[in-house]
Amino acid sequence: MRELCRSFMHTDMFSRKPIRLAAAALLVALSGCVVGPKYHPPATQTPAAAYKESPTQFQGTTGWTVAQPADAKLRGKWWEIFNDAELNSLEEQLNINNQNIKQYFENFMEARAVVREARSQFFPTLAAAPSVTHSQLSRNLSGSTTVNANGTGSNFTPQSTIYSLPLEASWEPDLWGKIRNTVRQARYAAQVSAADLENERLTEQAALAEFFFEIRGQDQLQKLFNDTVAADQKELELAQSQYQAGITNEISVVEAETALQSAQAGATNVAIARAQYEHAIAMLVGKLATGFSVSVKPMVIAPPPLPVGVPSELLERRPDIAAAERTMAEANAAIGIAYAAYFPNLTLTGEAGFESSSFKNWLSWPSRFFSVGANLSETIFDAGLRRATVQQYVATYNADLAGY
Repeated sequence: MRELCRSFMHTDMFSRKPIRLAAAALLVALSGCVVGPKYHPPATQTPAAAYKESPTQFQGTTGWTVAQPADAKLRGKWWEIFNDAELNSLEEQLNINNQNIKQYFENFMEARAVVREARSQFFPTLAAAPSVTHSQLSRNLSGSTTVNANGTGSNFTPQSTIYSLPLEASWEPDLWGKIRNTVRQARYAAQVSAADLENERLTEQAALAEFFFEIRGQDQLQKLFNDTVAADQKELELAQSQYQAGITNEISVVEAETALQSAQAGATNVAIARAQYEHAIAMLVGKLATGFSVSVKPMVIAPPPLPVGVPSELLERRPDIAAAERTMAEANAAIGIAYAAYFPNLTLTGEAGFESSSFKNWLSWPSRFFSVGANLSETIFDAGLRRATVQQYVATYNADLAGY
């Protein structure tokens, strides 16, 4: 950088090309500056190679490993391990029609669009504003007297028409990395949104599977209550017959009636619970509960065996943990954006086009015009606004770090 500046100062002031080349090189060099802290994933302090408990309790372990988010790994259709065709069909409908998943998906699409918006700041803005202006001066303006051919003066009101076709350009070089940090922040936010989408998808899928098997359990329970109601009905009829024949007393009939009513109430409660689970599934798959139903089937498929232990790698695949780490990176980029406010902003502007008072000469070469300029702005006093902003984002990052 020092040699670049020295060569720029000793360039011949009457040689425009070297000056332009040196200025361009200077801008390129300055554009490589990025203020603010560089993001590094947090390092967790790990204890010794083994727990304080007996090593025999953790045989087969190879010590500690550094956790890395692995939420991008494909999970596949995990519900197919239950070998239930109806559950598979409902899960496919959920992935398409669930409104919560749609909401998170649109949030993710919005976050991706914000990344493209941030990247657009790397490039200059071009605008065209063609115009035709017809004007007439007031007759009462002073100094509007002209001399005619006969030497006398007369007042007149001149009229003019101006045809203009300007092309305007403006560009703010990313001298201090503000735009790059903005792009990073938007990209990290999009990754957080993607993790939130995957987390919501897993939540809805798991809820559907849970409700589905709750219905299967209610069906089994309903069959049990129906059989009980039938048996209690026969018991009541027998007690009534014995009472009429004088074999038993009235207490036996009342007890049989109470048992029957209790079984009937239990059967009604099971039917209500099944309807609630059915309505919940209808909401998950995006259908009206009034016309949706899950067939009554016995639970004849044995559930897959559950492992005794769960590998720690599953934590790395959790989308919410990955979202927490990406949130930290997003907060770190925000600190860099806040630091960039301490440095001046450079804006380059240019305008060129054609302008003429005659339509036939509007686009001719002599009608061309151009102008270029640069503007450098720096905040001198802000009553501690920039310092407070940096402190705010630093505190946000520390909070995200503690949460992670």
